Amino acid sequence: MLVEKIVNQIKMKFPPDRNWKYQKQTDPPSFGWANLVSGEVLTGEVNKRRDKCRAILEHGEQYCDFEKGKVSMVVLSCKRWWTLKRLLESINPFFKEIEDYSLLEKILVDNASGDDLINNVKSYDFFDSLVCHENNLGMVGALKDIFGKVDGEYILFCEDDFVLEYDQPFIQKCINLFDQYPEIGIIRLKNQNNWWKPFRKIAPERTNKDGTSFWTWIPTKDRKKNVWCAGSVMFRRVSYFATGPLPDIPHVTRTAKFDHATVYEYEYGIKYNENWLAAKIKNCSPFVQPNDNEQSPGWK
Repeated sequence: MLVEKIVNQIKMKFPPDRNWKYQKQTDPPSFGWANLVSGEVLTGEVNKRRDKCRAILEHGEQYCDFEKGKVSMVVLSCKRWWTLKRLLESINPFFKEIEDYSLLEKILVDNASGDDLINNVKSYDFFDSLVCHENNLGMVGALKDIFGKVDGEYILFCEDDFVLEYDQPFIQKCINLFDQYPEIGIIRLKNQNNWWKPFRKIAPERTNKDGTSFWTWIPTKDRKKNVWCAGSVMFRRVSYFATGPLPDIPHVTRTAKFDHATVYEYEYGIKYNENWLAAKIKNCSPFVQPNDNEQSPGWK
């Protein structure tokens, strides 16, 4: 019996097979090698942040102008029509037939894909506005530009190689969580079986006032990982501006030491993760990344 118990413990710690990138999250999640911290650790992390975050939110107008309750949905695209087309075919019916949050603007930010892609996008009649750059600004440049132009209290950000697979509204659920927990700056919405990663720091499951269960993700010791990220997230715009805007960097290839993804997720994350925490809502991860896309030509 002891041997069986040890074997089962090892299995629980062993990461999923090499195809985890193509798998959705399990229910309950397979935490694997993740660092599951105690409620006491969570309390300490929250206490270090809550008062400061609450003060930032109470004086949000010092950091940026925004329309209360408004959500600015930003889709970032770069020369991959077939993946953007797939995304559009999933989000178009969802926001017409399922998502009922009304104070929403939908924006495409395109990094120099050309007229053909833009004309194809227009035929779907989904976006309220198109921001089309003649020159490729890179991921960081394009997002820095649009984060400063939208006026939503929240930004819902998605890249063009995702698909939305969900059958119920989720925006109000996210806003309710933000309203109750000032230290939650960002909610992660990606449905991928990657909870097992060793650098994860995940606090015990909690339930907010409306009955929504969620986990709090805490920064790693170097503050580089586990909170701020790209992909498919919803975050407070004030949390971004209170941290400071993204840096100005040239458009470099993906093979460069400090490519745009590294600067966005890790270098900027060091600053963002100092004050803010992330949430993962139980059974609310609408966006899937099929991971079957070719590298965007924009990276070259």
